Amino acid sequence: MTEPVPPLWVIELNAPQMSKPLKLRVEERVVLGRSVSGESKQPDVDLAAYQAEDLGVSRQHLALFPEGDRLMLEDLGSGNGTLLNTTRLKPGEPQPLSHGDHLYLGRLRLDVQIILSPTFGSSARKQASLQLHDQALAGTGQLILIVEDDYEVARALAQVMEQAGYKARISHDVVSAIRLYNQKAPEAVIVEQLLPEINGLEFCRYVRRDVHGNSLPMVVISASKVSSNIPEVMGAGADIFLDRPVSAKELRHVISSLINRHQSGHASIYTKHLVGTAPLQGMPPESRRNAVVLFVAGHSDTPIPLIVTQPVSFGRANSTGSLKSHVDLTRFDAVNYGVSRLHMILHQKDGKFFVEDMDTINGTYINGDPSKPRELVPVKNGDEIRLGQLRMYIYFLQDPEPVRP
Repeated sequence: MTEPVPPLWVIELNAPQMSKPLKLRVEERVVLGRSVSGESKQPDVDLAAYQAEDLGVSRQHLALFPEGDRLMLEDLGSGNGTLLNTTRLKPGEPQPLSHGDHLYLGRLRLDVQIILSPTFGSSARKQASLQLHDQALAGTGQLILIVEDDYEVARALAQVMEQAGYKARISHDVVSAIRLYNQKAPEAVIVEQLLPEINGLEFCRYVRRDVHGNSLPMVVISASKVSSNIPEVMGAGADIFLDRPVSAKELRHVISSLINRHQSGHASIYTKHLVGTAPLQGMPPESRRNAVVLFVAGHSDTPIPLIVTQPVSFGRANSTGSLKSHVDLTRFDAVNYGVSRLHMILHQKDGKFFVEDMDTINGTYINGDPSKPRELVPVKNGDEIRLGQLRMYIYFLQDPEPVRP
């Protein structure tokens, strides 16, 4: 007889005093309040850093706990009371908490976002041709790769998958996810859309270009309040998109269905939808103005990270003339791919990146288009750069422009 899965909630609390949201994992009773030095009984979640004392938060103010398929809150007899939206809670009388609710602990306002719940969630968006099974089957140890930068959310997703009979492996960014993907192919991927530096959709596009894993089931989730462009998510190759709040029950269901379809030879997406030299869609600049990561086709487990503060040359020889920085592509079988000794120079000017062909025999191509020798050709995030027949994909990471007062 299967034991019932204990309820697991992950919520996010926002307040004007917080530099970043406070994420809470709720599996049992959690008390919110403010700590006082010397007292033996302290709250599980200390709000003292958020002006809690000045705003009238009690030492033991509020409790959160799961009850059935609901998340409950209970005022613990606080001095200044608790408001749930506009209703004052009676001490000791639990009330259900919902996604988007507003809490007032005294005068401290906390906006509630539910990231993961046991059963309740937003509706799943899926590829039009995809049919899901009615029943979710337990996993049999299949490997699930989880790509999520938030450690608490990643651990919770891994727990949900492991309770469903799968093995989980966690990566916190796209570059390390590509390494893990190439080390051991998973049976399915769960990827957060808004990852730092490189967007999670770029990992979807990367997988869909892989002729060996192009039909791998992929579920994109969003732990962000920012509304997502569903056509862009589906166009990147996602099978399923789950917006917040994510239902653990729904997640188990879609992973089970996708893996069963995949193992039976049915798949709704293949490389032919995204293959070729068309440029990948750019992503918004986020950080590291001069940083570049290049992936060589067939060698994606060894990306080439660069900081481009001066021109960088690419080729086979280790002799670069007047240039101080050179990338030797010999280890990528550059000779047989027609790469010249000094083939290309990568420039960075005013936050933009340019490629210059060094008048080579076999040429330099950007997304399949030949570049003229000795001319600077701009490149965009995710563009394919081909030196002779050696294909590389470039990602550059930029800091946003500072906001002027």
